[in-house]
Amino acid sequence: MTTRLLSWLPLALVALILSGCKPQPATTEAPTGYALLYGVSSQEQDVDYLMWIKDPGQQITAWVKEIATFNGEVTKQLDAWKKDGSVTNLKVTNLPPTEVKARDRAAERTSGKLLWGGGVDLRTELLLSQISALQYCGDLCYAMSKMDYAKAHKDTLTAWDTRFDELAVEGINILESGEFLDYEKKLKHNAPGK
Repeated sequence: MTTRLLSWLPLALVALILSGCKPQPATTEAPTGYALLYGVSSQEQDVDYLMWIKDPGQQITAWVKEIATFNGEVTKQLDAWKKDGSVTNLKVTNLPPTEVKARDRAAERTSGKLLWGGGVDLRTELLLSQISALQYCGDLCYAMSKMDYAKAHKDTLTAWDTRFDELAVEGINILESGEFLDYEKKLKHNAPGK
């Protein structure tokens, strides 16, 4: 019996050592969700400025204006919570440097495609990038609504999650309809001299 027990001892020791190597979850909640949401919503509130220099068509333009308006409302409320002290951080995300660099690169790539692209590529890129941002913001709101640090704002975060989802679905519907693909043809058909 002692021999059997001793034969398991090295295995148990290895298991004990390896269990200490697993990444451990944070023991405290850092309220960085507000900063992450603010980082996106404060940029997205101005996404409709792109419509000044690009024309993706009426349907997409109306949708982008809805996105900008809603993100403006979110940003304004986050600023109000910061002012009243119920949110203390809207700037520090505590993201690892690699994640920050990856996000910066993705933002530069998307901005470049939107500013310098045209035609179907512009509309497709605009739809995909906005759907992605809306889903991310909705996911942030959902996750924060489950955190202790955001209890005071749970109802608002839940409503925002719903609205971000509605806007994302609207964009998916535009994408699936394919109507935006015909916009280029309409422009050429309605051009002067045609």
